Amino acid sequence: MERLSIKTPDDFISLMGHTLGYWPKESLVFITLDNRRIGSTLRVGLPASGMDTNQYVQRVVKYIANDHEATGVVFGLFTPAPWEPMDDRPYEDFMEALTGELSKHNIKVRDGWLIDDTSFTDYFQLIPDPQARTSLEDIKTSQLNAELVFRGSSIEPGPGFRVPILARRDLSEEVFKHCIRIESMTPPVATAKARKLWGGLLDGADLPTDAQSAELLADFKFISVRDRLLADIPGLEDNLGDLLLGQTKRPPHWQRVDRAQEVLLHLYTRADGADTAPILTSLGIIQWWEGKGSRAHQCFLHALEADPSYRLAQLSDQLVGAGIIAPWAMDKNSAYQPPMSRDRRIEGMGMA
Repeated sequence: MERLSIKTPDDFISLMGHTLGYWPKESLVFITLDNRRIGSTLRVGLPASGMDTNQYVQRVVKYIANDHEATGVVFGLFTPAPWEPMDDRPYEDFMEALTGELSKHNIKVRDGWLIDDTSFTDYFQLIPDPQARTSLEDIKTSQLNAELVFRGSSIEPGPGFRVPILARRDLSEEVFKHCIRIESMTPPVATAKARKLWGGLLDGADLPTDAQSAELLADFKFISVRDRLLADIPGLEDNLGDLLLGQTKRPPHWQRVDRAQEVLLHLYTRADGADTAPILTSLGIIQWWEGKGSRAHQCFLHALEADPSYRLAQLSDQLVGAGIIAPWAMDKNSAYQPPMSRDRRIEGMGMA
């Protein structure tokens, strides 16, 4: 596997943005370290005023310690909170409690940075120097950032999930006809037919025709068929519930998941009204599998705008709101990596 060096704070902060796919707000982002190698990335929202600090720290430590090979972490504290000379560091009490708790797990906080909308500075400097802040624009010149951009990665301004805005074809009549057909079939027969079409598309490279799109939009409206099609996405033979909850022992085939997302986005451009709810919810579940809770939440909100009573979107959004992360995303050996990073390894160099 190709190795890319990470040598400077610019490189680490750039990696945070590229791994998340966007610049977070009011967030704490951790990168775990295993000696000289980079592990997993975790983003959590900063603790709200009045929140139980101990409970919050325990939850964060649980997420970090799930990387059993981690021996250290670096962090980025993304907030525009001011830090003037002689002031306490932003969230200093929380960070001290977190550092102490991590040490009980033999995980050392190796470095950290305070990052606002335009610049960053060393979180551990004794006296903050406003003149010593580094512009985020300078990150664009880092060697790691240049390499990741060359490989097709990018950092968006925010976490919003982008769905295509295209002129939609009105397939509602065809979708309705397929619903009538499915209702006349036994559930096993209807599911088998849907799986054959869905599997062929996931294994292929072409986008579905309008006829195929109408058939799949109808398939996703039936709960038992929808759940089976969702469970087919990872390309694993396993318990249906474990597949939907992202907790199988083997990692999913992420290229197949990427392909499913491509097909679902195309279906979305052919759907209308309540027919979009199952598709947007399915897209949200994929985002959740990948550890992108903010984007998953956006998908579920859009689904509920289309159909306020859509139960799977309601339950899935409650899952995300409770801070529950898909097990796949919590294990660096199974966690999602963007296509550009699947065939390379990043190593830490010159760590303090």
